[in-house]
Amino acid sequence: MGRTSIKFVMLKIVLRKKIIFLFLFFGLLPLAVAFFLTITQIQKSLRETTNNNLTSLANEVVSSVEKTVRSISADVELLSANPLIRSREASNEEKLSEIKRVQDFYGIFEDITLIDLDGNVIISSTYKYRGEWKNKQWYQDAKQGKSSISPAYIILGPYKVILSCAAPVKDEEGKIMAVIAGQVNMEKIWETTDKVKIGEKGFVFMVNKEARFVAYPKKEKILTATSYSYFNEEIFSGNSGIINYIDENNQKMIGGFVSFSEPKLIEQLGWRLIVAEPEKEALALVNTFQKQVVVIFLAGLILLLIISYLLGSRIVVPIKKLITATKKFAIGKLESKIQIKTGDEIEELAESFNQMAGDLKKSRVTLEESRAVLEIKVNARTKELQELAEKLEEKVGERTKELQKRLAELERFHRLTVGRELKMIELKKKLRERDKKD
Repeated sequence: MGRTSIKFVMLKIVLRKKIIFLFLFFGLLPLAVAFFLTITQIQKSLRETTNNNLTSLANEVVSSVEKTVRSISADVELLSANPLIRSREASNEEKLSEIKRVQDFYGIFEDITLIDLDGNVIISSTYKYRGEWKNKQWYQDAKQGKSSISPAYIILGPYKVILSCAAPVKDEEGKIMAVIAGQVNMEKIWETTDKVKIGEKGFVFMVNKEARFVAYPKKEKILTATSYSYFNEEIFSGNSGIINYIDENNQKMIGGFVSFSEPKLIEQLGWRLIVAEPEKEALALVNTFQKQVVVIFLAGLILLLIISYLLGSRIVVPIKKLITATKKFAIGKLESKIQIKTGDEIEELAESFNQMAGDLKKSRVTLEESRAVLEIKVNARTKELQELAEKLEEKVGERTKELQKRLAELERFHRLTVGRELKMIELKKKLRERDKKD
């Protein structure tokens, strides 16, 4: 009994494990494939969307910056074409008055300076510029007849970061007579970059050809060199793209970078505008989606485990009932009934067991009745035989007594006969002896 129970437990465990394994295999495999494809494809799609959003925003911001720079350059070029400025007859006082009027009108220039072809200042609205003009490339370009824009640079008293635009001034005959330069505070450009906010910690900044910051939310970093790994090489490898770097706070960042669209600005300034955001924040949607997919996968896995367990129980428990019933059948308890309602082949098997038990019970009852009848017949026949044996024994006794009586009579007769014969012999012997004597 104990060994059978152990065998059943082993059967139960093995069968249930097989059912769970098969169900999990064929159920979990598609779920795992779907999970993998969902994670990879949608994660890739979300990353591309994030990258595209950063790049698109960078394009929008750089368009505004480019528009501002072009506007500044156009204003200087327009000023260079001012009849009073290009007139050889107008006095310097008249030209200075016109320059100040224009400066007040536009309200963006820190200083407007008219420089002769030797690099000497003719007039200046504020004389804030420090240094020699003739050594500056943008002055030399304007002197050669081409409008030019300077890199961002610093002036002191007070401290400011300045961008200069220079344009040639031509007289009525079209000969270059001077160069006019307008100095613009970089704050006009920073107004565009600083107002852009991306998420909670995202921001916009720009770097020049020397990989120095020309726009940054923290103004103390302006014109300092970037120190991000592979940053410079990446952003100057193309006109637009995505850059991944680690900032000074050891924080992973992702940014979309673009350059100016106008060849002139690309050549003269070469700035790269970067819309940067912490990778954790930029990919928050990706991470959230991943977590949701993982939760769904785990929920599906748990559901599969529950279903496989219940399915295993649905199969194993009826089999256990069948095994228990067969044990009872084996010891003769044919009245046991198997109650299984599964609506499948196991229920049919249980009904077959019940029918077999019923048939066996009927056969057993019939056999017992036949045995009882046979027992009665045997008892009756035995009684008849006993009575016959008693009668036979009685007859045999009487016959034996009769035979014994006859045997005694025969023995007596035999003795009498033998005695008579002996006497006859003796008589004959005596007669012979007498005859001999005679």
